[in-house]
Amino acid sequence: MRLIWALLAVAVLGAAAWGGYWFIGARAMDRAVALALERNPAFTAESHKVRGFPNRFDLTLSAPQLAQGAVQWRAPFIQFFALSYRLNHVIAVFAHDQLFSVNGQEMTLHSADMRASLVMAPDLSLPLERFALLAQAPALRISDETHRADALRLASQAQTPWRHRLVIELENAFPDPAAMASIDPQGHWPRRFEVIALEGEVEFDRPLDRQALESLPPRLSGWALTRARLVFEGGAVEARGRLIPDARGLLSGEVVLELRGWRDLIRRARDAGLMPEEHEAFIMLALQGMSDAQDPERLEVPLSVRAGVVSLGPVVLGAIPPVF
Repeated sequence: MRLIWALLAVAVLGAAAWGGYWFIGARAMDRAVALALERNPAFTAESHKVRGFPNRFDLTLSAPQLAQGAVQWRAPFIQFFALSYRLNHVIAVFAHDQLFSVNGQEMTLHSADMRASLVMAPDLSLPLERFALLAQAPALRISDETHRADALRLASQAQTPWRHRLVIELENAFPDPAAMASIDPQGHWPRRFEVIALEGEVEFDRPLDRQALESLPPRLSGWALTRARLVFEGGAVEARGRLIPDARGLLSGEVVLELRGWRDLIRRARDAGLMPEEHEAFIMLALQGMSDAQDPERLEVPLSVRAGVVSLGPVVLGAIPPVF
């Protein structure tokens, strides 16, 4: 009987201690959020509250807004969830509709479901270690255009506290039909892309850590594109290398371009006016020698990009428009 009472007392004391830990932690989180909102002029929210007793800390921010230079974001709410015994792993849940403004251009991002996982390194400054976001059925509305996809994935991995490797992928992407008809009235290019993927590196002027919440957000100081991939019916394009933009948004660097269904792609580029027609015979002959003997529709081509102009040796193939 004494053993039972002892075990019961231990259980009661343990529950009380755990409850005390949660309430102390919740109060500390409430104060930290209030202080961050007070000190960070770029980020505001109408209100915030902490719930989740006893095993989680659930933070809800109502009407949050973020302004960083020419980019602004706002939403009805955003929620963060963390297990009370694993505070360096946070799940974020976003509202179905989020509003963005870039250089005064308003746009709305709608999704059936969007959530992200953030893992911070076990350090006092909590630098971001990795990040993963999944959006189901995203739809980007810009003026009268709506661009859709089945899924959007975004992930990052820290290389240093201020430099991160970034991957963005769209699955089954459908550009706005009217916009595509305006850009490509002859229908040279696909209207559905099975995969649109970009990989690169981004660098900030200071680490992405908890200190970033208490002042102006870190600014992007540089970036590079290291891989791009398009997959569509009848073909695929993949570029591997390193392209860096200049002050005008024009890319420069060296890449290896892998093409599947390359003959059809060359014809599309010619018909769309992206390739000088007088170079077609030379380009086809040169590429024929680079094609895979085991798979004649596949080839790899080393390309040079200078201020957006793409060249195969001395021959200009076309141009990449500015990325910003």
